[in-house]
Amino acid sequence: MQTIKQLNALTARIVRQNLTNADTIITVIAMPMFMLLFFVYVLGGNIATASGSSSATTYLRYALPGFLLLTMAMSSAYTSLRINNDRTSGFLNRLHSLPIPRWVILGSHVLASLIFMLLAELAVFVVGLIMGYRVHATIGSLLLFVGLSVLFGLAITLLAIPFSLKADNYASAGGFSYVLLMLLFVSSALMPTKGMAKAVQIFADHQPMTPIVNTARKLLDHSVTLSHNTPMIAGIWLVAGMIIFAILSYRVYAKMYLTK
Repeated sequence: MQTIKQLNALTARIVRQNLTNADTIITVIAMPMFMLLFFVYVLGGNIATASGSSSATTYLRYALPGFLLLTMAMSSAYTSLRINNDRTSGFLNRLHSLPIPRWVILGSHVLASLIFMLLAELAVFVVGLIMGYRVHATIGSLLLFVGLSVLFGLAITLLAIPFSLKADNYASAGGFSYVLLMLLFVSSALMPTKGMAKAVQIFADHQPMTPIVNTARKLLDHSVTLSHNTPMIAGIWLVAGMIIFAILSYRVYAKMYLTK
């Protein structure tokens, strides 16, 4: 019970930091909302979706799942920034001097990151509903979409930990997130890959984000057609990423704090 209280207290502290920091709110929630509005109402009528049509409404239906994952990817930078700030300020060292289970210290950052990512995703999803997006899925598919979001959030949070612990300062800790954003932009998240240059299309079709985004799109809209192995490929990428990044995160953390 005491461990759960400690985890809740540390998690609430980080969530509160995120929700009360103007820069975090603007970058993680307001910016994806603006990008969604811009892409739909400025560019959407000029982008042919997988159905072959081009209008703001059809583009919104195509792109919103990608924007939801893009929102979570933008949140991962602030996960790294919070951990790095706790390290460089000495807060992690102070926590290690207290009778707190070691897993709780980084576990609170992982849990807080996931909560904040889901809140940001929900905020952008509500904006999408206001703009006219309608879900065409069963309750089971919606729950699977939430599960996919959780796996995606855990994978990119675990990816953030080694960078945050190794970065020299607060400013450079979130640099890895640009790679995540690049992978999402060069995928099927915002537009179909078939219109890309051939070399770019080959890369986009075979990198992790495309099957993940396509699976998310299918879960929210049953009219989308996918090959049978796409959800399986997405699951493999997510589970493999979680395992690899979890091992890497533990090794970096153990080397810095547990072997002294």
